[in-house]
Amino acid sequence: LRLWRWYRGRGDATTGRHAVRPQAEEEITARQRVEQAVRTVADRASAGLPGPWAQAVREAAVRGAHGLSEALDELAARAGLPPGRPPRPGWWPVAVLVQAAMTLLQIVGGLWLAGQIAGVMGPNLGVPVLLMVCGIIGGPLVEWGCRIAARGPARRYGQEAERRLREAAAGCGRARVLDPVAAELLRYREVREQYGRVVRTGSR
Repeated sequence: LRLWRWYRGRGDATTGRHAVRPQAEEEITARQRVEQAVRTVADRASAGLPGPWAQAVREAAVRGAHGLSEALDELAARAGLPPGRPPRPGWWPVAVLVQAAMTLLQIVGGLWLAGQIAGVMGPNLGVPVLLMVCGIIGGPLVEWGCRIAARGPARRYGQEAERRLREAAAGCGRARVLDPVAAELLRYREVREQYGRVVRTGSR
């Protein structure tokens, strides 16, 4: 069954009929979301500002948005996964041995039955059939148990990868968009304070 799944997956991957278009659509959707998020930040930051300053804030956000999607893609490829391979649990070698034993039971049972059919061994269907049944049932049971046992570590591994990716994406967005916008807002605040001091000095 595992070989059959691998063969089918290999055939689907080579045709490319079902994988290329959804991936391209997802990339376009992701880029549109990034652009929409940048526009939202710029509109909220420039709300209530005079026209020239609002335009300066929006331009700073747009300049930072250039290449932001590509930078996020690079971060996703570089920082999305923790370094190294996922750690294998301590019970992994035991599970491999048990799975190999289940396969060996099937082989021994099959050879035993083949020997009886060929007349090399005496007729005794009970033991070889029992061995084959134990191997056929035990193999999927061991795989199911391993899947259940690995669910917790896999979830923690995925959460760590998501945390690293979120932190990297937040740092990239902050450096490219939020910091330039904050710099423009700080300039506006400084100019406004200086203008207020000049007005107060002149009124005296």
